[in-house]
Amino acid sequence: MTSVRRKTSSEVFRTPRWLRGPPTSLRSIRNREEVSIYRRMRKAVIQELRPKTPIEWIMVNEFVTEQFSVMRYRNWKAAVMQFSVGEGLRRAVKNRLRTGNKGSEADLDWKAQELAGSMRRYVNDHAIKAEMYLSRRSEMDSIHKRQVTAQRRRDSSLRLLEQRRSRQQKDAAQITRALMDERNREESGPPEMVTVARKNGAGDAPELKTVGSEALRKSQNGHG
Repeated sequence: MTSVRRKTSSEVFRTPRWLRGPPTSLRSIRNREEVSIYRRMRKAVIQELRPKTPIEWIMVNEFVTEQFSVMRYRNWKAAVMQFSVGEGLRRAVKNRLRTGNKGSEADLDWKAQELAGSMRRYVNDHAIKAEMYLSRRSEMDSIHKRQVTAQRRRDSSLRLLEQRRSRQQKDAAQITRALMDERNREESGPPEMVTVARKNGAGDAPELKTVGSEALRKSQNGHG
């Protein structure tokens, strides 16, 4: 007797050949740490969602791609803010020097640039962060829009996957109930047939004999 080897989890959920590798939008990744994060996250999501059909593989792959994009956009925001610290400080110092300033806007910019380092201790951290954001507002808004779009696509792919599986479960349950009903009817057999004499010399006619019809006839004859 030949023994049947059980498939491991890596074999059951092996990525189809036509879906291997990151999508085109992510193939430009050069950072080894990002590549490692993408692969580990993809493996964990596949083990969690357990895709079986090609359509499920496409939905799961879409979920992984968009989730990784969300993570990248979050890092982009942090990088943009990091490189705008000097500009944020200069703008905050400029606002502080604006009170009582009688010179031109160019003179105010020059003073803020010169005094930014020495006035750092007198400027509120929240004011600096606010100016950091405002100095790169267009870039931050653009990244935020991309991040929101990726989040919506990610959630949509997961929602479609859950809806698809829910419909399949309902269809399977309906088929199972129909098969059980059919089997029960076959096991109970056909209803018993009896012959009932008709009045006025009419020929005998078969009638279905069931518990309900027998009880109804007795009640009508006053024997109930």
